[in-house]
Amino acid sequence: MSTERHTASASTFVTQPPERVWAELMHPGARWMLGANIESDFQVGSPITFEGHFFGRQFEDHGTVLAFERPRLMHFTHFAPLSGLDDVPENYHDIRIALEPADGGTRITVVQQNIDSAEHARASQEHWSHALCSLAHSDGAHRH
Repeated sequence: MSTERHTASASTFVTQPPERVWAELMHPGARWMLGANIESDFQVGSPITFEGHFFGRQFEDHGTVLAFERPRLMHFTHFAPLSGLDDVPENYHDIRIALEPADGGTRITVVQQNIDSAEHARASQEHWSHALCSLAHSDGAHRH
C-alpha cells in the first residue's frame, strides 16, 4: 500500500465579481458542488457536512472548517465514508476554494490535497472541473 499522496486542482473564470460568485457558491440551494447540500456555520473549527447523491449512491461526507474569509477563501478538511478508507485524520482531504478578482470577473481555483491514489486524484480533478463549469454557467442564471 502506497503512502504517496496526490493533489487535484481545477480553475475557471466567471464573469461576475467575487461577491456575486461567493453568493452563488454559498446559496443554500446551490448544488454546484457535485450535487451536495453543504451544512456548516463556517466558523473556524466547526464541522462541515456534505450530503447528496453521487452516481446514484447517497453520501454523507464530513470535515472541519479550517479557514473562511468571505468573499475569497473557503478551506476545510473532507472525509468520504464511501471511499472505504478508515475515518482517521490521515485519510482526510484538504480542500481550498479560492476566489480572486480578475479582469472583468473572478478566477475560482480549487486545490484538493492528500488524495490516496493517482487514479482518485484524476477523478477528483475531473469532478472539480465539472463542478466549476456548472458554477460558471450559473453566473447569469439569477439575473432578470
